[in-house]
Amino acid sequence: MSRRIDSPWNLEDKTVTRADEVDRDIRVTDFALMAALPFRTTEVSGFPVNELAMAALVGLCLVRPARGGARLPAMAVVLIGGLLALMLYSGMANQIDWTRRVGHLVIISGVIWSLATGRVSLRSAGLGIATGLIAVIGLGVVGMATSSYAGRLTGYLGDPNAGAYFVAVLGVLAVFYSDPRWKVRLVVALPILAGLTLTYSRTGLLAGAFAAVWVLLGRRLGVAGGGVFAFGLVWLVGNIPDSITTFGPFSNRSGSDALRERIIAQERVQIADAPWYGHGPGTAKVRIQDLDFFFHNSYLATRQEGGWGALVLVLGLMAFAFLRLSRQSRRGDLYAAGAQAAIIAVAVMGITLGEVLLDTPMAIAVGFALAQATRASVVEDGPDG
Repeated sequence: MSRRIDSPWNLEDKTVTRADEVDRDIRVTDFALMAALPFRTTEVSGFPVNELAMAALVGLCLVRPARGGARLPAMAVVLIGGLLALMLYSGMANQIDWTRRVGHLVIISGVIWSLATGRVSLRSAGLGIATGLIAVIGLGVVGMATSSYAGRLTGYLGDPNAGAYFVAVLGVLAVFYSDPRWKVRLVVALPILAGLTLTYSRTGLLAGAFAAVWVLLGRRLGVAGGGVFAFGLVWLVGNIPDSITTFGPFSNRSGSDALRERIIAQERVQIADAPWYGHGPGTAKVRIQDLDFFFHNSYLATRQEGGWGALVLVLGLMAFAFLRLSRQSRRGDLYAAGAQAAIIAVAVMGITLGEVLLDTPMAIAVGFALAQATRASVVEDGPDG
């Protein structure tokens, strides 16, 4: 018999027989901390409030028991540990100030561990993310008239493209994990879809569309077919003709596209002379005409910070989490399909944004995927499985 631990941040470890009974209770701390995630531009003492919220969540999880004795899979431990070790070595070898950047990586690694071991209530997290997203979207709509990006949603999301990354990836998880009922999922999906549309981010819209395509079609293809299909979707984003990306409402993007090409060209110059361990954490920036810009391609940014090794490790982690859910997804588990769709959205957004593969939404998506695999095991076998 399970025992409830009298604590405001603990839930009873229950033996369940149906997937929609897992995480039926709402854990207030998980809800509130996840609701802070979409507030990208809010800072406390110079630190992003969403980063502080994730650090607090990891701290709480250090004193919580794992669900059913779950552990982070050995492969995930190797990949995460290897990434942290490589980035730390790169920072020290390049003799740069690496503490804040590596600290960020430690926090998001802790988030993955917290989610994957069942220490975070997935429904509470999904509902919190949904609430936070709808709040920032609503506030952004109110402030669109004074936005520095005319006619595009910004507000607490900040830059519309980076905001689209948060909305696309976290929005998928919010829709599928906030509630198992389709009517509630629809209520959550509509404002999130509206917010993603109002960012007018071409890659964000493609990420959302491809996530939907995966849930409706791709998940049915199995491990090999699904993996190829997902890779094809990501490849397609990087090979769309310019004539298609500048049609209609995007016809005025030629100037920004030209700047993006200049930035990416400079990115390739910088990584060309990087040692095998990269130029170090936090160095994914270029300088053009006395102005500093962040990298506009996260695959190149990761190589800049930690070399090919860092890129292989983070992509390996995403692929590992994605493939662990293939069989569940094919059998019709929409929780699993939603978690996979979020990982696809991360991979898509990384093509045109620099801060993607090593940012918090990636960790949330991977953590949810690994957690769903753990949750399915608890549902099928019980805590003593």
